Amino acid sequence: MRGAYPHARTSTVDERDIAAVAALALTHPQHRGKTYLLTGERSLSQPEKVAALGTALDWTLSFVEAAPDEIRRGMLAAGLPGEIPDRLLGSLADYAREAGPTTDTVRRLLGRPARTYATWAQDHRAVFTAGGPR
Repeated sequence: MRGAYPHARTSTVDERDIAAVAALALTHPQHRGKTYLLTGERSLSQPEKVAALGTALDWTLSFVEAAPDEIRRGMLAAGLPGEIPDRLLGSLADYAREAGPTTDTVRRLLGRPARTYATWAQDHRAVFTAGGPR
């Protein structure tokens, strides 16, 4: 898998954890007016995420660093509006200098750990395997 900024570290949050926290916040008045930063509980680099995805899929995957401009051109060619690659690559550049935030907010609010990236990858296996390895 090609990408920029291999040393960028982020704590990806599972969309199901976001939904569970949103449901809690919308149905319990003590959360009214509060803002929560939601992240996963473990910071991972781009190559670590690719490895976790490969493990979940039983595929051999590796991360290949590419220049940010090359990745941006690919995103634009795929039809993304210009501000999306700019924001994503800008964030990755920032997180290559200093890791993105990691919180225990999901655990505190839901009383259980946030799902891991490896769990997310395994649970979404069918989405990635529909066409088989390339």
